[in-house]
Amino acid sequence: MWVPMRDTVLVKKIAVKDTTEGGIVLPVEQQGLTLEGTVTHVSDGYNHLFGKKVLFSKFSGSEVKVNSESLLIIRVDDILAVWQGE
Repeated sequence: MWVPMRDTVLVKKIAVKDTTEGGIVLPVEQQGLTLEGTVTHVSDGYNHLFGKKVLFSKFSGSEVKVNSESLLIIRVDDILAVWQGE
Protein backbone atom coordinates (compact mmCIF):
# COMPACT_ATOMS: atom_id res chain seq x y z
CA MET A 1 0.00 0.00 0.00
CA TRP A 2 1.31 3.42 -0.93
CA VAL A 3 1.45 5.94 1.91
CA PRO A 4 1.70 9.63 0.99
CA MET A 5 4.57 11.53 2.60
CA ARG A 6 4.72 14.90 4.35
CA ASP A 7 1.73 17.07 3.43
CA THR A 8 0.31 15.04 0.56
CA VAL A 9 -2.78 12.88 -0.02
CA LEU A 10 -3.90 10.47 -2.75
CA VAL A 11 -7.15 11.48 -4.43
CA LYS A 12 -9.41 9.48 -6.75
CA LYS A 13 -11.03 11.80 -9.28
CA ILE A 14 -14.81 11.77 -9.45
CA ALA A 15 -16.10 10.78 -12.90
CA VAL A 16 -17.15 13.70 -15.05
CA LYS A 17 -20.53 13.80 -16.74
CA ASP A 18 -20.46 14.22 -20.49
CA THR A 19 -23.69 16.26 -20.52
CA THR A 20 -25.13 18.99 -18.32
CA GLU A 21 -28.42 18.63 -16.45
CA GLY A 22 -30.05 20.58 -19.28
CA GLY A 23 -28.83 18.07 -21.87
CA ILE A 24 -25.95 20.08 -23.36
CA VAL A 25 -23.12 17.80 -24.49
CA LEU A 26 -19.77 18.98 -23.11
CA PRO A 27 -16.69 19.04 -25.34
CA VAL A 28 -14.09 16.35 -24.62
CA GLU A 29 -11.64 19.03 -23.43
CA GLN A 30 -14.06 20.07 -20.68
CA GLN A 31 -14.74 16.50 -19.61
CA GLY A 32 -11.11 16.02 -18.58
CA LEU A 33 -11.07 19.01 -16.25
CA THR A 34 -12.30 17.24 -13.13
CA LEU A 35 -11.57 19.25 -10.02
CA GLU A 36 -13.37 16.97 -7.57
CA GLY A 37 -12.23 13.78 -5.94
CA THR A 38 -12.28 11.57 -2.87
CA VAL A 39 -9.26 11.26 -0.60
CA THR A 40 -8.23 7.59 -0.52
CA HIS A 41 -4.87 7.69 1.32
CA VAL A 42 -3.42 10.30 3.69
CA SER A 43 -0.06 11.15 5.23
CA ASP A 44 0.41 11.38 9.00
CA GLY A 45 -1.56 14.20 10.58
CA TYR A 46 -4.21 14.39 7.86
CA ASN A 47 -6.52 11.54 8.93
CA HIS A 48 -9.42 14.02 9.10
CA LEU A 49 -9.34 14.18 5.27
CA PHE A 50 -9.61 10.43 4.67
CA GLY A 51 -12.74 9.57 2.66
CA LYS A 52 -13.72 13.21 2.23
CA LYS A 53 -14.92 14.68 -1.07
CA VAL A 54 -12.64 17.59 -2.00
CA LEU A 55 -12.17 20.29 -4.62
CA PHE A 56 -8.59 20.90 -5.71
CA SER A 57 -6.61 23.31 -7.87
CA LYS A 58 -6.82 22.84 -11.63
CA PHE A 59 -3.16 21.99 -12.23
CA SER A 60 -2.35 20.36 -8.91
CA GLY A 61 -0.86 16.97 -8.35
CA SER A 62 0.79 14.18 -10.25
CA GLU A 63 -1.24 11.37 -11.77
CA VAL A 64 -0.17 7.83 -10.80
CA LYS A 65 -1.53 4.32 -11.37
CA VAL A 66 -2.14 2.26 -8.22
CA ASN A 67 -3.52 -1.26 -8.79
CA SER A 68 -4.68 -0.19 -12.28
CA GLU A 69 -6.55 2.75 -10.72
CA SER A 70 -5.68 6.31 -11.70
CA LEU A 71 -5.05 8.54 -8.67
CA LEU A 72 -3.60 11.98 -8.03
CA ILE A 73 -0.91 12.74 -5.46
CA ILE A 74 -1.64 16.29 -4.36
CA ARG A 75 -0.40 18.61 -1.66
CA VAL A 76 -2.87 19.40 1.11
CA ASP A 77 -2.36 23.11 0.29
CA ASP A 78 -3.88 22.45 -3.16
CA ILE A 79 -7.18 21.34 -1.60
CA LEU A 80 -9.51 24.30 -1.97
CA ALA A 81 -12.58 22.94 -0.18
CA VAL A 82 -13.90 19.92 1.69
CA TRP A 83 -17.53 18.84 1.21
CA GLN A 84 -19.48 19.13 4.48
CA GLY A 85 -22.80 17.73 3.23
CA GLU A 86 -24.24 14.24 3.49
